[in-house]
Amino acid sequence: MTGQPDPSDLLGAVAGALNACEQAGITVRLKHGAVMTRNGYVLPVGDHQWGARTLAYSPFGPGGDADEMDT
Repeated sequence: MTGQPDPSDLLGAVAGALNACEQAGITVRLKHGAVMTRNGYVLPVGDHQWGARTLAYSPFGPGGDADEMDT
């Protein structure tokens, strides 16, 4: 263990803080709609909801099988 915080945990905390602001009635606006880092990003994912993604994020999940796409 290096003692460094996990980037995905930190991005999740940013998303959680943005969601908490919205729930408290505090409007959060970001230029171009996303918080970008070299480890991942936080972006709006719904009506006043934020989500964290790593740069390795795939909407198809890890290790997708091409045959599954044919069904």
